[in-house]
Amino acid sequence: MDYALAIDAGGTFIDFVLMDQHGAYKSFKALAKPDKNDYGIIEGLEQFAAELETTLGELINGVSVIIHGTTVATNAVLSHSGDRVALLTTEGLRDLLEMRQGVRDDLYNNHCSPPRPLVERWLRIPIRERIDYKGSIIKPLDMDFACRQLTKLINKDITAVAIVLAHSYVNPVHEQKLGELVAELLPNVKISLSHKVLPRVRMYCRVSTTVLDAYVSSVLEKYLNGLVQALKQQGYTGRIFIMQSNGGTVNVESVLQLRVTSLLSGPAAGPNVVKLIKKREPVRNAVVMDMGGTSFDVSLVRNGEPGMTDSASIAGYLIGLPTVDIHTIGAGGGSIAWVDAGGLLHVGPASAGARPGPACYGLGGQDPTCTDADLVLGLINPEYFLGGRLSLDLEKAYQAINEKVAIPLQVDVVEAALGIYKMVNTEMAAGIREITLEKGIDPREMVMVVGGGAGPLHAAHVARQLGISQLIIPHESSVMCALSMFCCGYRRDYFKHIYRNIKIVDPDELKAAFDSLWVHACSQAGEEIDNLELTHKRIYMRYKGQHHELGVDVTGVDDLDSETLSALFHQQHSRIYGYDLIDLKAEIELLGVSIVVQGKSRYPAFVEQPSAKFSSGNSQPVLKGRRMAYLNETGDCVEVPVYDGDKMPVGVKLNGPVLVEQRHTTIVVPQGFALFSDENRIFRMEQLN
Repeated sequence: MDYALAIDAGGTFIDFVLMDQHGAYKSFKALAKPDKNDYGIIEGLEQFAAELETTLGELINGVSVIIHGTTVATNAVLSHSGDRVALLTTEGLRDLLEMRQGVRDDLYNNHCSPPRPLVERWLRIPIRERIDYKGSIIKPLDMDFACRQLTKLINKDITAVAIVLAHSYVNPVHEQKLGELVAELLPNVKISLSHKVLPRVRMYCRVSTTVLDAYVSSVLEKYLNGLVQALKQQGYTGRIFIMQSNGGTVNVESVLQLRVTSLLSGPAAGPNVVKLIKKREPVRNAVVMDMGGTSFDVSLVRNGEPGMTDSASIAGYLIGLPTVDIHTIGAGGGSIAWVDAGGLLHVGPASAGARPGPACYGLGGQDPTCTDADLVLGLINPEYFLGGRLSLDLEKAYQAINEKVAIPLQVDVVEAALGIYKMVNTEMAAGIREITLEKGIDPREMVMVVGGGAGPLHAAHVARQLGISQLIIPHESSVMCALSMFCCGYRRDYFKHIYRNIKIVDPDELKAAFDSLWVHACSQAGEEIDNLELTHKRIYMRYKGQHHELGVDVTGVDDLDSETLSALFHQQHSRIYGYDLIDLKAEIELLGVSIVVQGKSRYPAFVEQPSAKFSSGNSQPVLKGRRMAYLNETGDCVEVPVYDGDKMPVGVKLNGPVLVEQRHTTIVVPQGFALFSDENRIFRMEQLN
């Protein structure tokens, strides 16, 4: 059998989904091992193989393609454990990395401090050269001076060099020459050139993105090469594709050429879960929440498509590349609860991770976490965590919450656990408000799609705070990102800088620019990709005097003349900002063009395959038992029925309060909610009042 394997390596768990050519699949979760070179993937595969009653070798031999989402690059930035980077930049601009964009990230917070630069000041090396915005050389590159500057870096343990020169996106000749010099004098370092990483205007954005690309270069290369080698040692001969921040996949070689594209590799697949659902029924507008072991990721789906943004940030560092628009906060199952000096309860952002993990894991963790609170409240069966593969220690959860939360707050353990539960729900609701209400979107008009191992435990209460009445919980919600990877084909984004007043734009020049990007995209895709398509064409414009530009979609627009482009820009500006300057006859500037190229990466496309369905018939739901639990935030402990979610027949309706246990998660259905099961491997939850 020809299988595809999706691997999502998160901060606490590694999720595996094995799918055959017909769309039938099996899933598995294993604890991550961050201290191991392969993150514990091979060990997890061994456990998965044992559950499938086969050997690791036989499992690997049956797989022809692996799709992998990894948080290795993310963690390197968050933990400041990346490369020692030297930054070579135009003389006079060495402090731009620290000056950032000249304003506080949180404008009205006087105590807001930016993260420390990833490059120490003494490693920011000025280079004598200057190219203007038209690409003309004002000051030639001083090679002798550059050579003397680089000589200072020898024997300084530099492992990566970022080269960012002014206006290199128009004329890269100086960056190219400097790159050759670095390769000669420092032959073992990784080199990141800004005109290849981000060929766009705005110097700080290019500096930040290029430095990030250099910063994660060695750690990502070591990890991916080590993983490839470990898989080969087990007999794997197939292909490996890596998730990118833009929601697409590329091969390992392509990722290592542009490392920064993998910074949000882990959660980027999640929003594509709507593609699994909408083939069976329409899902136009949705909030997709993914509560894992370490973080809470939330994104929006509008008109059936995941939201995208031209820039994102990670730990305060700007990434100027197209990414899936995901908002992340430190509110996962492993988020640590703590009481500050003023006696206020907090949950996160620090996480217990996989090691030592929550106190109840019994792996040495001493801090109380969200998972410990869920256990104390009776929401989790301690004997059926991960399908019974990990027994949770209720006594250690009680002890941790008592010592670190209950005693400081002078409350009992249950009240402290309820406080943790309510606090994390409130934080998640606030995170969703930030990407909905603060952008003029009413969450009450949206469906909530629930994912992550901890998501179904909290989703109903989060939805209640937001006024969301409809929830969709995929049957394999706990491995949502891994499952969604089968919907994520090849994707790459390309940009070309063109600076013109819109009045003098030549349509033939724009067409030639799009054509050149397409030719370049085809040469990079190679023969591995089927059905390569140019799916989006955009032109970036702004009113003269504005700082930021807007991308205007011109896919399918044949006439790219000045009048047409002006009309499209006015419409886009009005749609985004609520006004335009058409009556003032404001001048418009064009700053560049971009394309999105997509294709099939030759692995089973789940959305095109009929999935296995729940068994039909008139059978009753399987009652596993009853237990005392706190299903409502009011503190009422009630005896509730516990049903087997993995054996749930079609057409069942369960009114809360009730618990539905699955192998990798538990669905909490509070009073006032009802849960339905349908034939498409989907649970629906509705708020009744």
